[in-house]
Amino acid sequence: MSNLDDLFLYTNPTRRDAKSIYRDEKYARGILLKNGDIIVWSGDIMHTKVIPFLTETGVHFSVFNDKLEICWQFESWADIQNRLVRAKQYLDNLGFPEEGRIVIDTRYYTHTDVDFPQIRYAQLFEEGFELKPLAEK
Repeated sequence: MSNLDDLFLYTNPTRRDAKSIYRDEKYARGILLKNGDIIVWSGDIMHTKVIPFLTETGVHFSVFNDKLEICWQFESWADIQNRLVRAKQYLDNLGFPEEGRIVIDTRYYTHTDVDFPQIRYAQLFEEGFELKPLAEK
């Protein structure tokens, strides 16, 4: 679906909202705002179609089943981790599991390759855990 007539944006979605966001499969896209809020919509519609209609910007993400993918645009790793931690209640409402995988896509916007260790969502909340790449190329 790429028809914007069917586009509904949800700020800080509830569990009930998640049922409307997810259509045939558990797939959503959104942005993580600096204050911990998130704006989410059906994953069938690309960020590039939605962003012109938003007044706020943030870290782009998508949720597909047990994978949360962050599309990196040169934000600091600490900022991304902080936004994910602050948005926990909303990601929980979307049904994202604590054992879900966090994947950082550095290629789409920045055309760079940065390798990361395997990261589970629950690790973000562990004392001393720091979201960072293995080594930048």
